[in-house]
Amino acid sequence: MPHCIVEYAKDLETQIDLNELMTTTHFSIFSSGIFEEEDIKTRLVPYEIYRTGITEKPFVHVTLRILPGRSEQQKDMLSEVLLHHIAAMFNSDIAISVEIEDINQQSYRKYVV
Repeated sequence: MPHCIVEYAKDLETQIDLNELMTTTHFSIFSSGIFEEEDIKTRLVPYEIYRTGITEKPFVHVTLRILPGRSEQQKDMLSEVLLHHIAAMFNSDIAISVEIEDINQQSYRKYVV
């Protein structure tokens, strides 16, 4: 835990190094001090077809799914850290957003083989 899903406009693949985006996101979460590095699962999902408002502005959206128990201050700090580190990777017009969600503990299951 946590699960970090980075959705992005596929167009960005010509502008940035995807491994850098993944690493920046992953280590931003770890640098918060809230999670152990080995517990963080980060994955990227490209979108070929998308629309951002009335433009075709590329985007990055990070969804961080965590187990309940973190304070609103911790979540706020984590959102800011992620947003700041990801935004620093870009020097062009882009929409970046971050969302932190609590996982429903009653229905969440995990099995490690």
